[in-house]
This record gives sequence, C-alpha cells and structure tokens, in this order.
Amino acid sequence: MDRAARTDLCRSLCDYKTEKYVVAKNKKVGLLYRLVQLLIFLFPFFVSSLFPC
Repeated sequence: MDRAARTDLCRSLCDYKTEKYVVAKNKKVGLLYRLVQLLIFLFPFFVSSLFPC
C-alpha cells in the first residue's frame, strides 16, 4: 500500500458526516419514531436476559 492510499484510508476513517433532520409535526409519526428508538435501545437487554452467558 503506497503512501497516498494510506493517507486516503486514514482520512476516510476519520470522516464524520452529520445527517439531515426531518421534523415531523404529526404526533402519531413522532410517537412511532420514539417507540422504535426505545425498542432498539432495549433490544440488547432483552436478548441478554433470554440468553445469559
């Protein structure tokens, strides 16, 4: 791997891009979004309780 390739690899690993935000004024959509976030957050805890080491 030459120096230019290593530099490009290092730069690509250090890149950080922010996502665009969407503001939904519908309460049902907002509630559904928060519920999905909560389920994703709690999923590892449920899995670890079902399958203890």
